Amino acid sequence: MTMGARLMIVMAATLVTAGPARAAASATTAEFLACGAEKDDARRLACFDAAVDRARTAPANPAPAVVAAPLSQEEKFGLRGELKQEKAQKVPELQELEQLQAQVTKVSTKPHGELVLTLENGQVWTEIQTNSGARVKAWDRVAIKPGALGSFLLVAPNGRSTRVTRVR
Repeated sequence: MTMGARLMIVMAATLVTAGPARAAASATTAEFLACGAEKDDARRLACFDAAVDRARTAPANPAPAVVAAPLSQEEKFGLRGELKQEKAQKVPELQELEQLQAQVTKVSTKPHGELVLTLENGQVWTEIQTNSGARVKAWDRVAIKPGALGSFLLVAPNGRSTRVTRVR
């Protein structure tokens, strides 16, 4: 499931669960407005008192928690630090991927020449070192493998590898 599809599901669930709360607030507001239209002071006060009592004793309808779909192993691959905390969810750990193979959809460079690669799955990886000899262009297939001490190596089609880190 793509990140866009996941976002659409969460937004739809939020709108569905917000409906009852919005309707209750609207009914309470209408009741208070009706009380405010009463000309007689005693009746207006009695109306407001009754509306406040009903609002206080009305059952609270807390919106159910929206549970997002768990991340796939491909989506988790390369997450660390702030990205991992931002996207981490409590799901049973499955077997870790040994490597990620994907097609590059966009290639750009940073000011010092480091490659920035956008993959078909939406992940963005940036090269840590320059002059690695790795040559990558759009539509190439690359492999990203875990390296030593939590690092990652991108293996380019020309067989050269370079250290990369996941940005998004």
